Amino acid sequence: MSEFLSYPFFQRALVAGLLAAVLCGTLSFFVILRRLAFVGSGIAHAAFGGVALAVLFGLPPAAGGLAAAILVAVATSHAAASGHVSEDAAVGVFTVAAMAAGVVALGFVRTNVDLFGLMFGNILTVAPSDLLLLAVAGLLVLATLAYFFRPLLYASVDEEGAEASGVDIGRMRLLLFCLLGVAVVASIKVVGILLVSALLVLPGAAARPLAARWPALLALSVGAAVVTVEGGLLASVVADVPPGGAIILGGGVLFVAALAVSRLRQPG
Repeated sequence: MSEFLSYPFFQRALVAGLLAAVLCGTLSFFVILRRLAFVGSGIAHAAFGGVALAVLFGLPPAAGGLAAAILVAVATSHAAASGHVSEDAAVGVFTVAAMAAGVVALGFVRTNVDLFGLMFGNILTVAPSDLLLLAVAGLLVLATLAYFFRPLLYASVDEEGAEASGVDIGRMRLLLFCLLGVAVVASIKVVGILLVSALLVLPGAAARPLAARWPALLALSVGAAVVTVEGGLLASVVADVPPGGAIILGGGVLFVAALAVSRLRQPG
């Protein structure tokens, strides 16, 4: 293990894991409060269509993924605001459409595409440019969350009360969905499209049974994300298994452990 720590590629992987963990762990706090697990998953899957179309037209995959994620986030937010469909139904429709477009686009691609890396990620191949993208995205998302934290929190715990107090619920929903899209695209290199949605859900879900108030929930969510990503990365090296799967599996174990601890703490 000490030998791996001396390799530059592994050092970059640890830094990337930390950045992605703080980013996704913070957003997971809002995902759990607002019950947006399926929305986060849908936005992540929609990014696949954007990446595939970008590859087809020779554009940067990250740009295509971000465009698709933001497009689905905006469309879902507006559809939900109309009151005719739920958030889950809207994101389900737009997600399958985006993924279908991606599948069709890949049929026309004549170059080799690392679909396994795209779907499941490979944190050990993170380049300095990927670190820069992740750092910029993280700073953008965290700064935005800090600025809008109070209205976002109010809208997450009491939507009707927040609206009565003058909070623009639709704008807060759109903002959160777009931030989820940015986090998804920035984290694809770490855990891949199919698993990034789990990283947006598992930390907050593991923290929820152990936290009675929101400050503790936020801190535990970020902490759980860091333990999940860094622990999964180290475990993948020791066990010689894919890092993306090890990271999410570790998050699942942490969630089960949190449930067990919460049950033991209950009186009687």
